[in-house]
Amino acid sequence: MRKFVILLVLLTALPLVILGTTTIVFWHHEAPAHRVAAFQKIINLFQKENPDIKVIQQVVPWGDAWTKTLAAIEAGTTPDFQFSLPELTITAYEANAIIPVDDIIQELDSKYQYVQSQLAPYKINGKYWGVPIWTMPMVLIYRPSILEQYLGTKEPPRTWNELLLAAQKITLLSSEKGDTIYGIGLTAGNNLCTQEQVYTIMANLGVKFFDEKGNLTFNSPQTLRAVEFYKDLYMFSPPGSTGWAWGEIEMNFSAGKIAMMPYFGGLQKRFYDLENYDLDAVIQPYPIDGVEGNLIYPNDVHIFKSAVEKGHLEAVKKFLIFIMRPDINAILTAQMEPGSFVPVTKAAQESEYYWNDPIIKAFRHMNEVIIEATNYGTLYGFETGSAVNLAIGSISGANTLAEMIQNVVTNKMGVVDAVKWAEEKMESFMK
Repeated sequence: MRKFVILLVLLTALPLVILGTTTIVFWHHEAPAHRVAAFQKIINLFQKENPDIKVIQQVVPWGDAWTKTLAAIEAGTTPDFQFSLPELTITAYEANAIIPVDDIIQELDSKYQYVQSQLAPYKINGKYWGVPIWTMPMVLIYRPSILEQYLGTKEPPRTWNELLLAAQKITLLSSEKGDTIYGIGLTAGNNLCTQEQVYTIMANLGVKFFDEKGNLTFNSPQTLRAVEFYKDLYMFSPPGSTGWAWGEIEMNFSAGKIAMMPYFGGLQKRFYDLENYDLDAVIQPYPIDGVEGNLIYPNDVHIFKSAVEKGHLEAVKKFLIFIMRPDINAILTAQMEPGSFVPVTKAAQESEYYWNDPIIKAFRHMNEVIIEATNYGTLYGFETGSAVNLAIGSISGANTLAEMIQNVVTNKMGVVDAVKWAEEKMESFMK
């Protein structure tokens, strides 16, 4: 009888345990298997500490992110939250589908101290609508062995003039020897990769898309000069790169066909797996009258209104606070994509969990440079410290910078006409 009573109590309690479990669902767009595995590792650790919360990840490829997000908003089938980029968060904001997250930002900032430059793209009308969780700084990455072979030194260029001369010398000398190595790797395809490289050059001159009031200020002497320099530098990039994106430029750089390029640090894993340590980075070279500047691409999480409607908000908040803990954030960055996904808080950037990762440790100097670049990097359209003109989402989505530079390097347009054309296209999205 005693055993029967105990069994009855357990069976009676079981539904309460099931009913007491909150299930939250999130979308992310990181389809590679090792990234999905890193997410699952984090989920498992979270669920171990929070057995009353079940977390489900769902992969939506980047190519489908905008259409599926808008379709889910329209149908009322959004997940609880989504890993995102500034443009996608603006899209969700304009669709009135997400909630402000100032309380989460404040809590994380007080605990771990955000790098302030990473918050700018998510501040709209005085409130934050996305929680930055990692960032992607663009620096000048290079192959030290190629520099030593053709320049006589492993020291990378530090100024625009030095960069242009180094790219020219490597290209010409290697051609004379029949090696066919190009001094610089720049893309000119109509894609986001090109857009990011172009803006990194623009950041060296402090180019701003908008002023503090949201007025367009793109067509400026600084922009003209940056585009002219990109055109000059592009002469020493592989000729087929007019249609390149990430895959082609990474393949050629890894194969030793490119000496230097403004890029993210995510090639570290590929080099490490091949036991090839011929890889380093330097802060993006800038003109002597320019500034230390580069592109940064903070990634965020935005929370859908559906999380509130389902009563899931507190569980979502608990998960977001958890993934920003330095030991967990090291999995989200160093383990998920070392050198490319970079911490956005001082605590995580200084954490032993991050620096003890074997790949981060193997390319320590390179990662020190990348971490440094988070402090003064900017993203096009957010240079004033917040989203002052929401048209930047459409401007970026249309690859306006990329199309502009493609027109220039293919001699379809001169620099002045191309910049004028780009500004007029930007204006069309502001009407």
